[in-house]
Amino acid sequence: MSRHVTSDDELRRELRALGATSGHDAQAAQRVYSALFESATSPAAGRRALFGRRDILRVGGLSVATAAVISACTQHVRGEVGRVGDVPTTLKLPDAHVTNIALLRTASSLEHSVINVYSQVIGNSDLLDPRFDDIAKRFMDDHAGHAAVFEKLTTDAGGQAWTCGNPKIDDTIINPVIQRITKGVEATGTAKAVDPSEDPRRDILNFAHGLETLAGGTYQAFVALFSEPALRSDVMKVGAREARHAALLALTINPARPEGLVNFADAVNAEPGSPPTTLVATTSTLQNLGNQSASGSGSPTPTPSDAPPQTEIPTITAIPSQFGGLSAVQLVVGRGDENGTRLKINLETPSLNSFVYEYMTPTC
Repeated sequence: MSRHVTSDDELRRELRALGATSGHDAQAAQRVYSALFESATSPAAGRRALFGRRDILRVGGLSVATAAVISACTQHVRGEVGRVGDVPTTLKLPDAHVTNIALLRTASSLEHSVINVYSQVIGNSDLLDPRFDDIAKRFMDDHAGHAAVFEKLTTDAGGQAWTCGNPKIDDTIINPVIQRITKGVEATGTAKAVDPSEDPRRDILNFAHGLETLAGGTYQAFVALFSEPALRSDVMKVGAREARHAALLALTINPARPEGLVNFADAVNAEPGSPPTTLVATTSTLQNLGNQSASGSGSPTPTPSDAPPQTEIPTITAIPSQFGGLSAVQLVVGRGDENGTRLKINLETPSLNSFVYEYMTPTC
């Protein structure tokens, strides 16, 4: 078997060739490293140092893999795609703790949200019957006083008072409800437009009742969350006033007696037996009369004979359920869509995602 033998002359020639280019390669590599890693060098200048006009590596002894790694270590121009594992830093959300300050800020935010609703309807006869302007003004003044109480308690506890509405409740409840009542819904590619409410006065009173009930239930739920007994007492005093607001609004919306006082369905469910048929019919009839009286309309709004039935408006009473209940308040407002479906929202005591935590900053 033949075997190739390298002569001493060939080895000497190869060594001389390597020596002739080594100095040039070292100088070129030094220029590239300086251009890549100097802080004042721009990304474009770094690439020009590494590549020629036809993207040929300037450094003869530098491998393509090594060049790619070095290039990835330099910063990228905005808008360019990183070639080797540049992973953006993930922003960590601030820690959210349900502290006494967070609860107080949430309470004051709810008060300001309710104030904003009253400020939009007082003096607007299309939305609120002028007969009820004085009641609404009194309620708005009460809410302003409640907000001031919670703000002072917040600063006394070492926190920053919250003087804006609740962002989550405003976005998911208040703004959509006001929009549906006053402007309706614009047409889309898959659904027809929905006109504004056929009875905005009815809807505004029902909405105000729902907000007052929501506030009362919220403060009752907060009692168990506060760590200081004094704060529990303060929040429950405000909650009692909110419950009185809701009861008075219920009697305004449904003035019939006794149907406007007690939810008969709830009372019957608490004991064996079923309600008499005549009682159920009377309750429904008087509720309709109460809604007409509150809205100022003398007769029900006529609907075309071929129109689908509209979503039923829930009965509103001064005592909606057993004492201490924290269940959601169902609010139904606006004109029904092409299927007769009105806007239906459950008003629930604020969940964790609607709390105003200490890291949040007011935007109003």
